[in-house]
Amino acid sequence: MKQLLILIVCFLLVSACGRPKGVLPQDQMEAVLWDVAKGSDFVNSNIYYRYPQLNRAAVNQEVLGKIFALHGVTKEAFFKSLDYYQQQPDVYIAMLDSIRSRQTRGQPAPRPNPSDSARAAQAPK
Repeated sequence: MKQLLILIVCFLLVSACGRPKGVLPQDQMEAVLWDVAKGSDFVNSNIYYRYPQLNRAAVNQEVLGKIFALHGVTKEAFFKSLDYYQQQPDVYIAMLDSIRSRQTRGQPAPRPNPSDSARAAQAPK
């Protein structure tokens, strides 16, 4: 019985020390990273394309600020969390893989080329 109690206490201590204070939980960090990726894609493909004269650093800071506000996260908490997860390569790579697969699934399917359909219809049978 005493050994079981010691084992439970050790487990609780190890699980309590898992993530430092001020580091975002993995699922929240993944959600913020997902929005950062989407925001970056939007800025690069739309804003900079239409308004090349804009100060890119200022635009990036504004977009990041809006993403952090949306998630209720401070800039400091995000970068502290980013540093922490980069030191945990297995977890960080898993988050990035999840984001990458989400981006791939979110892309629309390629449209069929109408000229290919017309050629297929005219092909001899």
